[in-house]
Amino acid sequence: MKRSSRFFIVTFIVVTFLGLFLVFNSMSALASDRFINNGDGTVTDMKTNLMWAIKDNGIPISWPNSLSYCKKYIAGGHTDWRMPTLEELSTLYEPKVKNSRGYHVVKPIKTTAMSCWASDHNGYNGGRFNFAYGKVFWLRKSYSGPTRVLPVRNPD
Repeated sequence: MKRSSRFFIVTFIVVTFLGLFLVFNSMSALASDRFINNGDGTVTDMKTNLMWAIKDNGIPISWPNSLSYCKKYIAGGHTDWRMPTLEELSTLYEPKVKNSRGYHVVKPIKTTAMSCWASDHNGYNGGRFNFAYGKVFWLRKSYSGPTRVLPVRNPD
């Protein structure tokens, strides 16, 4: 093989690997830039444009009490908080990430239970998003076992 052919092949390989390295590096940087910590107990999701409480309510709570909790919640100078939908909660599920309790929830959101209530309901049952399995479960609204609520609000 000629020297110029070897030089071309080596150059091609080096440039290809360098390009792949830069692409993967920028992808992880973009993922970490998705959430803006507002420094006031809230984070803004730049992908969905929703503002989230940085942590859940911290204790077992029923669906009706979750609804009341969110309506009374105040953080970041805002009073228009609400319960999230199942679809909104699902955007926080990240199968490749585990928080300190082993739940697959994006950083910097902190959940203290594997499930959070959603505003979705049907009759006596309320929807819960499970961050251990990335699935939706339905349970009677009066249940106040290890389920939490994570307030959310729409942008101004």
